[in-house]
Amino acid sequence: MDELNDYSGAYKPDLKWEDFSKEFLIKLMKSWQNAYLSLSAFWHEAVKERSGPQVADDCDLEVWQKVGENVVPRFAKVANIQLNTVLDSLKLTDMCPDSKMGTGLFEGEVEVIDDNHVIATTTKCRVLEALEKTDPARIDWFCKVMEPQIMQKYLNNPRIKVTPLKLPPRSSPDEIPCKFDIRLED
Repeated sequence: MDELNDYSGAYKPDLKWEDFSKEFLIKLMKSWQNAYLSLSAFWHEAVKERSGPQVADDCDLEVWQKVGENVVPRFAKVANIQLNTVLDSLKLTDMCPDSKMGTGLFEGEVEVIDDNHVIATTTKCRVLEALEKTDPARIDWFCKVMEPQIMQKYLNNPRIKVTPLKLPPRSSPDEIPCKFDIRLED
C-alpha cells in the first residue's frame, strides 16, 4: 500500500500510523501542538472568568508542573533519553509539544559551556509579545514566577538549577525576552 499524504480518501477501519507519510505526520504533529497549547489558553481563560485571574494563574502553574512531573518523563522513555546531563534534559524538552520545535512560539540560542552548563537565551517569545499587547500586568507572573518553575520541572532532574539572568519587562521589542543559566549542581 502507498503511504497516505492525507486522509481524504475512503474511511479505513484498520488505519495505522504507519499508513501515513512522514510529511503528513509532521503536519499532523504541528496541528496537535497548536491544539495542546490552545487547550491551555482556553482552560486558563475559563478558570479566570469563573474564579478570577489569581486562581487561574495558580491553577495554571499547578497543572503545568504536573505535566512536567507526570507527562514529560514519558517523552524521555519514548526517545530513549537518559537524563544524566543538562544537555540530556534539553533534548527532553525538545520532545515536548510546547517546545521551541515546530511551534513558532519561541526562538532562541543555547550557549553550551559544557555538558552540564548552558546559557539559554530566548530571542523571540510570542507569549511575551501577546502579553505585552493584551495583558502587561500578567508578565511578571508568567515570566518571573511560572516559567522558571515550569522549566525546572520539564528538565526532570532535581540537581539542575535554573537561574534567570534576564527577565521581562523589556525596554523595547528589540531587546531579548529572557536568558537563563542552566547547570547541574553537585
